[in-house]
Amino acid sequence: MVERAVIPAAGKGTRLKPITDAIPKEMIRVGRKPTIEHVLTVLKKGGIEKVLIIVGRKKSAIIDYLGSGERLGIDVYYRVQEKPKGTAHAISLAEDFIQNDFVIMYGDNYITPYNTMEDIINYHEQKNSQGTLVLDKVEDPRRFGIVDIDQKGKVHGMIEKPTMEEAKPYKRNDHWLNIAGLMVMNPKIFDYINQINPGKQGELWLTDAIEKMRKKENKLYGYIFNGTRYDIGTFESLKKADIQAQKSNK
Repeated sequence: MVERAVIPAAGKGTRLKPITDAIPKEMIRVGRKPTIEHVLTVLKKGGIEKVLIIVGRKKSAIIDYLGSGERLGIDVYYRVQEKPKGTAHAISLAEDFIQNDFVIMYGDNYITPYNTMEDIINYHEQKNSQGTLVLDKVEDPRRFGIVDIDQKGKVHGMIEKPTMEEAKPYKRNDHWLNIAGLMVMNPKIFDYINQINPGKQGELWLTDAIEKMRKKENKLYGYIFNGTRYDIGTFESLKKADIQAQKSNK
């Protein structure tokens, strides 16, 4: 059973300055709620009972707002990433919290419909997958982790924040498949995190650990998401997410 999740929420949100000089980007309102509340609702709809949020310094507003999670009907715990060492390092802080397959969902994700999490977990279990990456279509691959999959959904390669030249082999018709800040992983991922070296910007990228796992286990799958998803890391995507949430009255 997939009952636990980890939410990386330690990023600085530099593209949303000066707002993020005052509040964490995960606390920026999308529709009627802070983004991270939308995230917790998606997880709860998928049957997640316990969530560990990895926060950075100056993120106390998240803890103040969510508290224990009792108000939202989900158990919330916290751990601090003292320095920005990358997404893989953030996830590594959850190793003693995780017992079985678990969800990773980034704290700046707005996804609708909320009940999509149940379908993703069912897909993961049906495929007997070691890792299931939720994918959506993007026209510009340079901000994202890009994935190549076959007709059965098996992952054949990935690259983090490529140049346009690096991204060419991954192109599908007029788009690329982006890791949509949401995945289900086997605890073996922690072994592979311990094997990777710092990548671009000197940080430990979760994509590099997943790629190592793919090459060894050969049981990673991609789930193509057909709903609506925005990461609110830019003003443009934040505006689009807010409009979508207002339409949904959320």
